[in-house]
Amino acid sequence: MNEKQKKNIVKLVYKLLAVLLAFLTSAALWYWNVGPYWKKSFNGNRTLTLVGAIFCITYWFFVKMYNAQKIGHYRLPELVFSQMLSFAIADFCLYGAAFIWFHDISRMKISLFLSAFIFQMFVITLIMYICNKLYARYSEKVNILIIYGDDSYQLLVKKMKIKNYHYRIQGCMDHHTDFSGLCKAIDQCDDVYLYNVDAMIRNRLVWYCDSINRDIHISVEIEEVMTMGYDISHAFDTPYIRNKKAPVAWYYPFAKRLFDIACSLAGLIVLSPVLLITAAAIKICDGGPVFFKQERLTQNGKKFYIYKFRSMVMNAEQDGARLAAQNDDRITPVGKIIRALRIDELPQLLNICKGEMSIVGPRPERPEIADLYMEELPEFSLRLKVKAGLTGYAQVFGKYNTTPEDKLKLDLLYINQRSVLFDLRIIFYTMKIIFLPESTEGIEEGKKTAADK
Repeated sequence: MNEKQKKNIVKLVYKLLAVLLAFLTSAALWYWNVGPYWKKSFNGNRTLTLVGAIFCITYWFFVKMYNAQKIGHYRLPELVFSQMLSFAIADFCLYGAAFIWFHDISRMKISLFLSAFIFQMFVITLIMYICNKLYARYSEKVNILIIYGDDSYQLLVKKMKIKNYHYRIQGCMDHHTDFSGLCKAIDQCDDVYLYNVDAMIRNRLVWYCDSINRDIHISVEIEEVMTMGYDISHAFDTPYIRNKKAPVAWYYPFAKRLFDIACSLAGLIVLSPVLLITAAAIKICDGGPVFFKQERLTQNGKKFYIYKFRSMVMNAEQDGARLAAQNDDRITPVGKIIRALRIDELPQLLNICKGEMSIVGPRPERPEIADLYMEELPEFSLRLKVKAGLTGYAQVFGKYNTTPEDKLKLDLLYINQRSVLFDLRIIFYTMKIIFLPESTEGIEEGKKTAADK
């Protein structure tokens, strides 16, 4: 048995133990909350099996969404956090189902659900710790070769060095290097990353990697993102790729607006204590205004004023517009806390109520910053095809300091496949990244935008 087979066995054992834990705890919770009140005519075993199975499906859906099943690929704290969210959401759904069963909250034992959640987290953390150790015993760092077409590949190198527990960069080579030399380097690595490589050279490298069964990762251009989801046209005897622009479902705009109104109103009501406490803290901190409003762009380039809790000193942009930098001295003590917890974004629920924004969509950019981006990247205006959002695909998979081009690619991926289910997926994934500090990481000191070199 080779190392890869051993790793696959460890992953399989981990998944089976996680599902078994989910099944047993959910069945026990249902029995202890509902079972004592059953009559003998109820077929208890079948009911418990059905409850456990539905719980496992719900739990595993979020495990897959949050990548909690990928041991060896993520650090233990991130896996624990992903499992915590998965169990918490599944437990909440189980609690709701039990409440609907009886319509009597007095019979619901909340203490049992909390105790079960603590037990679930203790056991799953122990399972992950052991499986991670076993996986690491049979795992080595992935040897990476980067073949680049321009100097911006250094951004990729920087990102890989952050995850040095998983990647080892064997070398970085210019795509104009002799092809035989590139092939020899590819033979010595596990994965190949092609970054902005010339199309003709890229095609030859793809062919070579396929011939030796080597994994290859290719950066995509904006035009390629826009043509994703194509089908094949057979109108002639020569096959063509057809980029069919299918309209969104007829009910999508209505459902999206209805969802926006319901969520924003519910959010303002439920979070009102947090809003009041935050407002008081900002006022006490420096006596300045609680709210901060700023001109932004939304659908079709329409301008509107976005609302936020003020997290910076007054007149923070008296020297001109620029994004927040790492360790930015303009951020107040209260501002550091509310930015880390994303509380400063909550007043945008008012913008959503007014119809200027949506829950999900590309983040609204300042006109002056957008103009700077569009000087070098005219396609940046394509983000304005849809209404701006509180969260979006670029926020889930990008960072605050993600480059404009990469942010545009992520936003276009959303725009080209937006749907009710896709919006829900982004909302649930936001629940994970909202507490990850790297997603709010500022741009480097001395820069005005994420596009500055």
